[in-house]
Amino acid sequence: MGEAVKVVVPESVLKKRKREEEWALAKKQGLETAKKKNAENRKLIYNKSKQYTKEYAEKDNELVRLKREARLKGGFYVKPESKLSFIICIHG
Repeated sequence: MGEAVKVVVPESVLKKRKREEEWALAKKQGLETAKKKNAENRKLIYNKSKQYTKEYAEKDNELVRLKREARLKGGFYVKPESKLSFIICIHG
C-alpha cells in the first residue's frame, strides 16, 4: 500500500514538454529585452521632445525680441521667408 505508482509517460510527450519550456523561456527573455529597449527608447524620445520644445520656445522668444526691437526703433519686423527650393529634373 505504501508503494508509489509509476506512470509511464511517452517520450514524445516528454520532448514536447521540454520544447515548450524552452520556447517559453526564450519568449520570456525576448520580452524582457524588448521591454528594456522600449524603456530606453521612451527616455530618448522624451528627451528629444524636451529639446525640441526648448528650441521652439527660444525661437518664439527671439521673434518677439526682434519685433519689440524693431518697434522701439520706429520700424517694423518682417519675418524671413521660408527656405524652399524646387528641383526639376528634365530628361530627354
